[in-house]
Amino acid sequence: MEYGIIITIVVLIITLIVNDYKSYKHSYYAQITNHSYLAIHFNAGISGEYSLYKQIQSFEITGCKFLFNLYIPRKNGATSEIDIVMLHPKGLFVIESKNYSGWIFGKEYQKQWVETFPNGDKYRFYNPIMQNAKHIKAIREIVNDRIPIYSIIAFSNKCTLKDVTIKSDIIVTYYNSLALNIDHKLNSLTNNDMSTELFNETYSKLYQYSQADDLTKAQHLQNLY
Repeated sequence: MEYGIIITIVVLIITLIVNDYKSYKHSYYAQITNHSYLAIHFNAGISGEYSLYKQIQSFEITGCKFLFNLYIPRKNGATSEIDIVMLHPKGLFVIESKNYSGWIFGKEYQKQWVETFPNGDKYRFYNPIMQNAKHIKAIREIVNDRIPIYSIIAFSNKCTLKDVTIKSDIIVTYYNSLALNIDHKLNSLTNNDMSTELFNETYSKLYQYSQADDLTKAQHLQNLY
């Protein structure tokens, strides 16, 4: 009897893994990024990015398109690495993903934010609002001036935004609240939709930066230090 139960459990686990693998391989995320299935489970950055994408994947049925890991050149010769850009007829949503797990403290105009842990460890990181502002500035050099661009900072559900103060209309939220926040933002917008031509043109302009080669990625990392 126990042996039969074990076999049933093993078969169920294998079935779940196979279905999850198929779902991933057919996703737009896998097609654009070419990340392996193992990477979304064992690479923290990619795992967080994919988890975030799944939260807003449903926007694809409304005509949205996504781009991931864009390396946008800046005037100083460096590059801005952008996690996710969601192209919507009403504008671009530039999303900075933070796959953190501690308590988060920070104010909109503080240069450094803090992640703390129960054992007392602290990790300081660059204000993600300021970080994303640089990303948007880099994108603005490429896309049509008429296209609105909106900044979003999305934190993993594993962390707690303990004391985060935002006074502007920039969205700072959790992964599992992101879709709702975007919906609210879209419902508040009164600007006209982009034409199909402008939408496709913008996607084409940005797409090339989501296909960076290893040299570009290595140079970006070198410029960070």
